[in-house]
Amino acid sequence: MNQEIPNQSRIDKSALTLGMSLLICGLTFLFINYSVKHFLLLIIGFGLGVSLYHAAFGFTGAWRGFIINKQGNGIRAQLFAIALASLLILPLLKSENYFGSVMVGTFGPVGISVLVGSFIFGLGMQLGGGCGSGTLFTVGSGNTRMMITLISFIFGSVLGTLHLPWWLSLPSLSYISLSESFGVYQAILFQWAILGCIALTTIFFEKQENGKLQNIYNKDNRPLIQILFYGGWPLLWGALALALLNFATLLVAGHPWSVTFAFGLWGAKVLSAVGVDVAQWEYWTWSYPAQALRNSVLNDSVSLTNFGLIIGALVAASFAKKVAPKLIISFRSLIAAVIGGLLMGYGARLAFGCNIGAMFSGIASGSVHGWLWFASAFLGSYFGVKLRPHFGLL
Repeated sequence: MNQEIPNQSRIDKSALTLGMSLLICGLTFLFINYSVKHFLLLIIGFGLGVSLYHAAFGFTGAWRGFIINKQGNGIRAQLFAIALASLLILPLLKSENYFGSVMVGTFGPVGISVLVGSFIFGLGMQLGGGCGSGTLFTVGSGNTRMMITLISFIFGSVLGTLHLPWWLSLPSLSYISLSESFGVYQAILFQWAILGCIALTTIFFEKQENGKLQNIYNKDNRPLIQILFYGGWPLLWGALALALLNFATLLVAGHPWSVTFAFGLWGAKVLSAVGVDVAQWEYWTWSYPAQALRNSVLNDSVSLTNFGLIIGALVAASFAKKVAPKLIISFRSLIAAVIGGLLMGYGARLAFGCNIGAMFSGIASGSVHGWLWFASAFLGSYFGVKLRPHFGLL
């Protein structure tokens, strides 16, 4: 039976009007008061939101699907996105971007803070119901529970900034760059080999458990334009879009896509506004955080892409007519959202990023800490999946 083709009458026009108004007003304000760079970052974020929503490209659900049912297509899509991003990003590091700044990768130390932080994050994202990017795009699409997760995420992030200096005093190696150690293209090939081995592992277990594979490109009989606007993108489309938009972020911002630094910044801004002298915390005396705290959040490239992502998800959800806030949330689910958000926020700050900043962009930059993050967060996610039934979560 052919799938029903959405039409204009099915669009949530009020949500679409709100989303497009926010986008147009935001772009206009940034262009007049800031710069083309700020303007472009909001557009890139918008594209990320549309792509994440229409492809339903979540890290949390994909990992849970493999842990429970050995369905690995979501993970293979992520691996493909990382492989492509690595090819695009690694050769350009240390060269100049379009605005004259040196393009830098996403790096972190290889130590206890990353090991513990990523484990905590992985556990938390299964309770909270979304990862860094997943929390933002589900909030944009009107998910009320994920708004609670986001608020807790922000609080956990700013708490992590308070404690991070102590965690960094624990045993750790400095950052390790594969491209600096082996050369750019050798690093790309080495990473592709690891990504390929992980993909083969998912294929082995999926075939053993289910007898067949789910692919990352599902055939859809709808016209291409309908799929593009109304959603139901194949995972392959989502992987391509995220890799290309991560590359675009590097060219414009001078660094790859990141999410969670902004959460700590937003929390610090709120605490400062109510009289807490956050600027005296050691983390906020460091050069980059101190500058971000002094400036408007609209000067923060991570905040701009986050804002655009939320708006993009809202517009995409309006085309799919799925902007439907759920006001009734069970108590156990509410508690899981709060705990999950706190764990993700705290863990992301300890681990120098989330599934995007540390894993996706970290590995794409050739950082060994990205691989450590991947392994430890997946282990934490395993235990998080086992905890979900205790909070009434499937």
